[in-house]
Amino acid sequence: MADQKAVVGIDIGGTKTLIGLVDRTGEVLVKQQFPTMITDSPEIHIQKCIETVHICLAKAGLTHHSLLGIGVNVPGLADPEKGILLHAPYAGWKNVPVKELLEREWPGMPINIANDVNACALGELIFGIGKQYNSFLWVTISTGIGGGLIIDRQIYEGEHFIAGEVGHLVVQWEEGNLCGCGNRGCLEAHASGTAIAKAAKEKLAALPKDSPFSTYFIERKKDITAQSVAEAAYKGIEEAKEIYQQAGEYIGRAFSYAINIMNPGAIIMGGGVSLSIDLLEPYIRQTFQTAVISEANKNMPILLTDLGYEAALIGAASLIYADIYIGPIKEMNR
Repeated sequence: MADQKAVVGIDIGGTKTLIGLVDRTGEVLVKQQFPTMITDSPEIHIQKCIETVHICLAKAGLTHHSLLGIGVNVPGLADPEKGILLHAPYAGWKNVPVKELLEREWPGMPINIANDVNACALGELIFGIGKQYNSFLWVTISTGIGGGLIIDRQIYEGEHFIAGEVGHLVVQWEEGNLCGCGNRGCLEAHASGTAIAKAAKEKLAALPKDSPFSTYFIERKKDITAQSVAEAAYKGIEEAKEIYQQAGEYIGRAFSYAINIMNPGAIIMGGGVSLSIDLLEPYIRQTFQTAVISEANKNMPILLTDLGYEAALIGAASLIYADIYIGPIKEMNR
């Protein structure tokens, strides 16, 4: 593998960090995962990332001379121009000079950082089904909800680097749930995996113990998660189907705002909740019928990512491969 070239992808998530080497075709050659310890200082965590990169290189039989660069996803607001993690609310980290810390280990190495969902969108553009579209919205629906915009085959981040944040579009104005951002009624607070589980727990507390919904979880000793609620819905449990119907309607509202404003070629989804797209899509489409402008947009393609579980890791590597495959990332923010 002496002539093998690769990019380091570092995906720092809220609960786990995944590091790997990704080749020019988007194939992950080797990867290593460890918990994101929010009790650690960010500097300690970045040092552990550096040590893990060396482990991955050794496993692949490569040296740093084989690297084309390092791409880093961060779980929050990033300033890609300065290479700084501005704020990761879950970890409480602020103003972390990620690029500078990595440059101390690899001076002169190309290093790019971005918000994790923006990187996923870029990965989809280069290596996934997004390559057939000039513009699309990439949405992850998991513990939270995030979005990334591709416009004219470039990431669009906006003036303050928050463009595409569909998770914080307000979809419930009357009795909105409190969101982690401090507002009420955000999509994330009503249709994320966390919100779906919360709605199920509230329903369970309100229903008699002999109801089909209660019986399903009690008899099977199931933890209440978005996935287990989806399983109940697939079994025909009416209350579980209702929870996904409501989530689908909320997602449809948020998507309709995005469609009417940016007119994308497609919406591409990732994250655990997106795997239950067949439960959600009928109600997303139903909402489109009264909320989206044109007939063409009512038939908007809603697709699942081609990149699977490793979408964020491949996305991180794509922050470097973008320079090779689509040219330097344009400054579309100003």
